[in-house]
Amino acid sequence: MLLSYFAIISYSLATALLMRFYTKDDIQHRHQKSIFLLLSFAIIAHALTFTNFWAASGVFFGLANSASFVAWLVAVLLFLSSISKPVHALGILVYPLSASSLLFSVLFPDTAGKIIPLSIASHVFLSITAYALLALAVCQSVLLKIQERHLHAKKINGFISKLPPLQTMEALLFQSLRIGFYLLTLSLLTGFVFIEDIFAQHLIHKTTLSIIAWVIFATLVFGRKAFGWRGKQAITATQIGFGILVLAYYGSKFVLERLLN
Repeated sequence: MLLSYFAIISYSLATALLMRFYTKDDIQHRHQKSIFLLLSFAIIAHALTFTNFWAASGVFFGLANSASFVAWLVAVLLFLSSISKPVHALGILVYPLSASSLLFSVLFPDTAGKIIPLSIASHVFLSITAYALLALAVCQSVLLKIQERHLHAKKINGFISKLPPLQTMEALLFQSLRIGFYLLTLSLLTGFVFIEDIFAQHLIHKTTLSIIAWVIFATLVFGRKAFGWRGKQAITATQIGFGILVLAYYGSKFVLERLLN
C-alpha cells in the first residue's frame, strides 16, 4: 500500500514539473534531473506492487491488476523512449493515467481472481505490450491533434512551441503504431496457437473486437507505407482502433468479473 502511494505521488510530482515546463514561456527545463529521479522512483515502486501477480499455477490477472500493469508498462516505455527521443510531452498524459490506474487498483482491489496458466503467458504478455505501445500511439495522436489545430489556427503558445515539429510528431506516432501493430499480430497468432478454443462463448466478443481493431491498424500501417496517409484520418483511425481494443480487453473482462460475482 505504501509503495503504491509513493508511486502515485512521484508520478504526480513529475507530471506537475512537466506541465510547468510546457506551459511557462519564461523558464528552461532546469527540472530535468528531478523529473528523471521522480519517474525512476515511481516506476520502481510501481513495479514492486506486482509481487502478488505470481502464483504456483500461473499469473493472476484481475481487472485492477491488469490495468495497473498496462499503465506501468506504458510509463516504462515512455520513460525509456524519452532518453533518446523528443517524447517528454507525452508524460503529461501518460503519467497521470499511470497514477490513476494504480490508485484504482488500491481503492478497488480485485476480488474475483483469475489465474492465467503459464502455457498462455506469452500470449498475455504480448497482448499487454501491444496495448502499451498502441496506448502511447494514442497519446501521441492526441498531442498531434492539438498541435495541428493550433498551427492551423496560427495560435502558437508556449506549449505548442516546445513540441517537436509536426513531421517529427507524425513519425513518432507511426513508429509506435507500427511496432504495436506487429506485437498485436503476434499476440493474436499466439492466441490461436495456445488457447484451445479462442472463439469459445466467453472469448468470442474479445476475439472478434480484437480482430476488428487489428484490421483497422493493418489498414492504417499499410496506408501509411503505400500512400503516405497522415493527418486527421490517421489520428481518428488510431483512436478508434485503440478504443475497440480497450473494449475488447477491459470491456469483456469487466463483464466476466461482474458475472462471476
